[in-house]
Amino acid sequence: MPAQAADEADTARFDRVDDYLDAYADQNDIPGVVAAVIGPDGTEHEYAYGTDGDGDEVDTETPFLIGSVAKTMTATIVMQLESKGKLALSDHVSEHIDFLPEGDPTIEQLLTHTAGFTGADGIAVADRYDNEPGAIRRAVESLEHSGTVGEYAYTSADFLVLGAIVESVTGRPYEEVLESDLLEPLGMTRSSASAEAAAELPPGHRLWWGRAAGYDPPFDESGTPYASVISTLADVETYATAQLRGEAISSDIRENMQRPRVESSDDHYGLGWSVTDDDGERIVHHTGATPGFFVHVLLVPDRQSAVVILTNVYSEAAAPSLAAGAEDVWRIVDGDSRTPAGSDPVLGAMPWVLSGIALFGLALAVLSLWRPVRRRGRIIAAAVSLVVVVGLWLLPGLVGYDLRALRIWAPDAAWSLIAALALWAIAAIGWLLPRFVRGAEGGTRTLTPEGTGT
Repeated sequence: MPAQAADEADTARFDRVDDYLDAYADQNDIPGVVAAVIGPDGTEHEYAYGTDGDGDEVDTETPFLIGSVAKTMTATIVMQLESKGKLALSDHVSEHIDFLPEGDPTIEQLLTHTAGFTGADGIAVADRYDNEPGAIRRAVESLEHSGTVGEYAYTSADFLVLGAIVESVTGRPYEEVLESDLLEPLGMTRSSASAEAAAELPPGHRLWWGRAAGYDPPFDESGTPYASVISTLADVETYATAQLRGEAISSDIRENMQRPRVESSDDHYGLGWSVTDDDGERIVHHTGATPGFFVHVLLVPDRQSAVVILTNVYSEAAAPSLAAGAEDVWRIVDGDSRTPAGSDPVLGAMPWVLSGIALFGLALAVLSLWRPVRRRGRIIAAAVSLVVVVGLWLLPGLVGYDLRALRIWAPDAAWSLIAALALWAIAAIGWLLPRFVRGAEGGTRTLTPEGTGT
């Protein structure tokens, strides 16, 4: 193809990428999004839209939290230590640390999410906002081990323990190891995992009933092995390129990490990377979500290509749409047509449903003051109200959260749930309390025992 025609074709396909990302930002109410397409010869296209949490336009140097993409960095560090003979994948945790309360999986099981920790185990120790020395150790000491060793269960707990092992093997804080052994050698000069660097991080955003609202929690150094790493589009491009080619990360390490090891919930998992087979073509990828940010790194090793997307919004309801973006961009570059995916309909509806339940509870609470039914009916109403309260109380656990975590990750659903719990509890109490009745004269209200009158 003549050079001019090739340039025109590239311009057309990247225009389609930009149109898709415009729609992607609109679909998910993203205040700011940046993205890049990387080819065999380097970055082919960059995109920037919107503003950060401080109101400044986003660009290639805007800081974002990269969430679970940090797991791939921890896995890389572990593999570097393995290549130096500092540890072996067959080593058990107890060979390196003695403060894991329960379980003794191998390092390989931690890297492949088959160590017996559950998603709930990881959520329970996340978002501690612990920035004092020893934060990772303290988080590990509070871990529960409630799953089955050998069964795949995606959880941050695995990489938290790996962070503690890195600290034990190197004798240095994880943050220092990450910066000296990975970020600095790669030239990722705008990336960090410290509370001090987080002072420059603009607020992210969470969705409240589908609309973005600013969110600026403290930094959490206890989460650096699995989520709390700050980076920029330019640096993530550098990282994705290093995971494709070059000597900064050896080819042996890349190949070991990026081949499928175990079946996962969606496809397969390697060592710190998800691995998908798409008609014989290997797609290596990882998403990263924190309350306020979402990142996706997608690698196509056989084509030496990658797509990276960083956004400053996250919602559990919007997760399917956000997570589809990088692959959609890759398919558009490859000549296909794509439109942004929709949000999860159940999670999207949950805040509205819970708000409706709360309003119904309010109506029952008010109705209980007038008692328009006989005593038997009031007892039934109180019993039904208590059943609803118990069901609402158990609801977060059914989706793998406790109420604290739900307030962080799905605040609209959490506060609707809290309101519903309070109002239905008031209704239950109201139906059981002695009733108010009108006095015989003067229209006054007096409190009398059930079943009596004045």
